Amino acid sequence: MIKEIYSFDLYEEFIKGFSGNAVFADPHFEFDNGNLYNSLTKANKKAYVVAEGEKVSGIFVWLILPDEKYIEMLIGLSKEESSIREMLAFIENKYEGYKIDFVINPRHDLLCNLLQAKKAKFEEEQQWMAWEIETENQFPYDIVLLTQEYEAQYIDKHNKDTFWTAEKVIQANDRFRVFLAIHERKVVGYIDVTYCYEKNEPYDVWVDDEFKGKGYEQALLQAAIKMNKPNKMMVLVDVNNYDEIEMLKSIGFVPVIGTNSVYATYNS
Repeated sequence: MIKEIYSFDLYEEFIKGFSGNAVFADPHFEFDNGNLYNSLTKANKKAYVVAEGEKVSGIFVWLILPDEKYIEMLIGLSKEESSIREMLAFIENKYEGYKIDFVINPRHDLLCNLLQAKKAKFEEEQQWMAWEIETENQFPYDIVLLTQEYEAQYIDKHNKDTFWTAEKVIQANDRFRVFLAIHERKVVGYIDVTYCYEKNEPYDVWVDDEFKGKGYEQALLQAAIKMNKPNKMMVLVDVNNYDEIEMLKSIGFVPVIGTNSVYATYNS
C-alpha cells in the first residue's frame, strides 16, 4: 500500500536504518538530510510511504513538475525489491509520459537492476567533492557576473541538452548565479552555480575549446567560491575523471566519503 505523508515523525527509526549504510544509503540524504526533512515545505515535492499494515518498507520523495512533464526521485529509502517496484509502478501510472530522473547509490543493486530492466539510461558513477582548503588565485582572468551586455552570448553558448537551460537559469535568479569568463569582450566560459543553500554547487561549467587547459575553469570556480562564502561549495565529478579531480584538489576541494552516486533516466 502506498500513501502520501505530510510528516516524517512516525518514521525516524526507519530512516535511521539507512544513514551511512554502504549499500542502501541515499546519496541525496547523505549529502544533505534537508533533502528529506525540508521537502514537505515545497509545493512541487511529494513524499510517500510504502507499507503493509504497520510494517514500513519504503519512503520516497519526488520532485514533480507537471508543466515540464518531469519527475526526479529526490530520496529513495528501501531495502525491498517489492517496495521499490510498487513505488515505481505507482509513479508511472500516475504520471504517464513523464521523464523520470534518479540520482542513486551505485551499490544499491535492487534499484539499479529494476531501472536497468526498464531500459533506463545510466551515466558514469560520480562523487561529491567539497571545498575546504583556501588556495591562491593563480588565474586572475576577467570573471564577471552575468549582465544584459553578455546575456545573448551566454544563451547562445549554453548547453541546450539539459533541464536547466540558459533561459531557465536566468529566470531562477533566486537560486542561481551565473559567472562568465570574458576575453576581448567575448564569453569564453561560464558557470551556473546555486547560492541560496548552506551547501551550493555548480550545475554547469563550460569553457570554449580554445581556452581549455589554461585555468579558466579554476578561475570560474574560485569566483563562485569567493562570493558563496561563508556557505559551503560542493562539486559532483565522475570518479574516473582523474584530471578533473586533480584540478579540483588544486583549488582546495577534497572528496566526500560515502556520497558516490549514479544518474539514471527513463520515460514513464
